[in-house]
Amino acid sequence: MSSFGVEMELRKRTIDYNPKRTRFRKQHRGRMKGKSFRGNRICFGRYALQALEPAWITARQIEAGRRAITRYARRGGKIWVRIFPDKPVTLRPTETRMGSGKGSPEYWVAVVKPGRILYEMGGVSETVARAAISIAATDNSGARKLMCIRVIGAAGNQRYARIGDVIVAVIKDALPQMPLERSEVIRAVIVRTCKEFKCEDGIIIRYDDNAAVIIDQKGNPKGTRVFGAIAEELRELNFTKIVSLAPEVL
Repeated sequence: MSSFGVEMELRKRTIDYNPKRTRFRKQHRGRMKGKSFRGNRICFGRYALQALEPAWITARQIEAGRRAITRYARRGGKIWVRIFPDKPVTLRPTETRMGSGKGSPEYWVAVVKPGRILYEMGGVSETVARAAISIAATDNSGARKLMCIRVIGAAGNQRYARIGDVIVAVIKDALPQMPLERSEVIRAVIVRTCKEFKCEDGIIIRYDDNAAVIIDQKGNPKGTRVFGAIAEELRELNFTKIVSLAPEVL
């Protein structure tokens, strides 16, 4: 299976994810056991997004991920899509009797096993590559993974958020039976970054992950707990309630 590269541009582009020709019109469901022994290494770019769990990824999800990464990185660098949806999924209409075989093909999916490379990025810094993929949420509001859409009040050429910046993000993963749901657009403040930053006293601090706390329109956290250490600079930016909930402030 060959990979194809896509230049990062702001203009709208449509990519055809439908296979030109297949041997069989319908396929069995198959299995997703084991690990990926092919397509599990970086071949084109410098950074990559790797799958950790088996799943079916639809053509719409692949295109949505490509557009999100392209929108964040803007004109810098290049992105490669390493997977292609070549498996048809059939669906039967509702309220139909049993029998009469499978339904008609409705959409296409890519069978992804743990270890498979999904996207590759090149020509951008590590900070931009990490932030373009995802930002981890660090409170108990229910959100587990966030994807940054834009930085509020930032200049047009700013491509990433710093500690204390308020961002508009979309929830990519959320816990069930919680107030916040998946695909919901929210506001969050950055409390930790992998990119090192220099304090006023000259100390350089670098965290192990990127993290944000979800807030409301007034700047108050929606959760009741904050996990992990946060930066002291948040106190100067009037996020005192978040600082009071944090177990450690550096």
